[in-house]
Amino acid sequence: EVADVQKVNGLFHVTTTDGQLFAAEQLLITAGAWAARLSERLGEPVPLEPNGPQMSVTEPVPYALPTVIGVFTKIKEEVIYFRQIPRGNIIIGGGARCTPDMINRRAFFKPESLLNQMRQMKRLLPGAEKLNIIRVWSGIESYTPDSLPVMGPSGAVDGLFYAFGFCGHGFQLGPGVGDVMAELISTGSTRTLISPFDIRRFTQPSTVPANAPTTGKLI
Repeated sequence: EVADVQKVNGLFHVTTTDGQLFAAEQLLITAGAWAARLSERLGEPVPLEPNGPQMSVTEPVPYALPTVIGVFTKIKEEVIYFRQIPRGNIIIGGGARCTPDMINRRAFFKPESLLNQMRQMKRLLPGAEKLNIIRVWSGIESYTPDSLPVMGPSGAVDGLFYAFGFCGHGFQLGPGVGDVMAELISTGSTRTLISPFDIRRFTQPSTVPANAPTTGKLI
């Protein structure tokens, strides 16, 4: 676990909780829900909100749902989505999220959230409330105020890069993000448009123009 990060004499010095020290000319912060703690130490605070979404899975039933079904609204309690895997289990997500324990790195299962998921699912799939739930889990994700990630170079420190705050989509986007960041760090630019994800929209909003370039080149 990273305990501290500093830039000294052109090198980033990363210290871990077990006493190890790493030094490098470039640094990419990909610490998920904990990334804002590191960016703040380097002078770029981000209003990152950690949340604990909850998932559940039913017993197997005959396969009948070949696509994802879901409802997304501004009312968190009414958000529901589910899909059936070939084995027959239905995987369910959505609903209110818990407040995770960031120190001990734990998210919590809330029985009331499970009951709400089943109520919302019943609206779309009558009879679903009769299914047995065989497993539930939660994890820690991070969300930005505009629901966009922080991705790209630092606006204040040369050689510093970020990729975090993917608002629940980081796992799916991870391979592509890795390719883009590798291209950016190794060449200084990327063919992929990432200017909307500039950290300066939070740290120096006046420096990010409303009509940001639509090319893949860095601004």
